[in-house]
Formats: sequence, structure tokens, C-alpha cells
Amino acid sequence: MKKVIMPIMAIVLVLSLACKEEKKVAEPATPETLVEEQSKDMAVASFDDESTHALFEEYQKLRVALVETAPDKAKTTSEEMKKAVGETYSEIGNLADEISKAGDVEKQRELFSQLTEMVEPIFKGSIEGGEIYKQFCPMAFEGKGGYWISDASEIRNPYFGDRMLTCGKVIETIQ
Repeated sequence: MKKVIMPIMAIVLVLSLACKEEKKVAEPATPETLVEEQSKDMAVASFDDESTHALFEEYQKLRVALVETAPDKAKTTSEEMKKAVGETYSEIGNLADEISKAGDVEKQRELFSQLTEMVEPIFKGSIEGGEIYKQFCPMAFEGKGGYWISDASEIRNPYFGDRMLTCGKVIETIQ
């Protein structure tokens, strides 16, 4: 009897395994995939002049590069920012130049914090449609905290990247 039951059980087991649908294993989220997901939910903001719009676009690219902890991408993006702002925002262009020449991502992040202080009043003063978000991470810079401006309400922290990707909160919606 055992000789008959064992092969039948083996066949049933093989058939049941073969008939099951293949389960997909979810891959862990990375800063890059989360930024892609975030971009689907971005608020569309418009500004009253083209130079501010260009500055905002380049600022967002730089923010994303820092979220991804991609210093080479941050370097390239800050070079593009310097070109985009030209003489209109020369101080910002100088700071973008410093970011592009920074030796590591932590220095880029420090300079990005300074950049945020410079661009915030410009964005607030010239937004004419949509909304943007001032966000804050209390853990940045050894507990001193750091701000950034985002085009999406979801937190993607440029100061820690994948180490603390969602650390922070929206402290102001700018319209």
C-alpha cells in the first residue's frame, strides 16, 4: 500500500506546485524608485517668470540627486543650474558652482541647505499657480535640522538619502 500511495502523493505534489501561479517577490524600495513614484504625485507649480521656473526645475533635479546620494549627478545638475540662472541670480549661480566643485555628497548637502535659504523667498514671491512644499528634517546637520523645497508632499530627504529617506515633515504649503 505504501508503495502505491508514495508515488501518487509525489505526483499530486508536483502537479500542485506546477499549477500554482508564480508569486512575484516585491523588490525593496530604493531612493530612485521612490522618487519615480513621487514624481507621479507631483504638484504642478508655475511661476511668474521663466528664470524662476528654470531655477525651480534645476533645484528639483539637484534635490533628487541628493535624495539618490548621487554626487556626480548633483555636480552635473548644479552646473546646469548655474547656466540656467545666468546673471539673473548670480549669487545662486555662485553657490551652484560651489556645489559642483564640492568634494563629497555631505559637502554638497551642506551647500544645498544654503541654497534652499536663498531660493525660498524667490519661489514664494513668484509662484502664481499650483503648490510647492517647504519640508524639514530635524535630524539633519547633527540635530540642527535642515529645510528644502519640494514639488511633492511626500518626504524624500535630500540630507540623508536612503539612510533616512522619509525622515521629515511638510511644514508649509506654498501657493
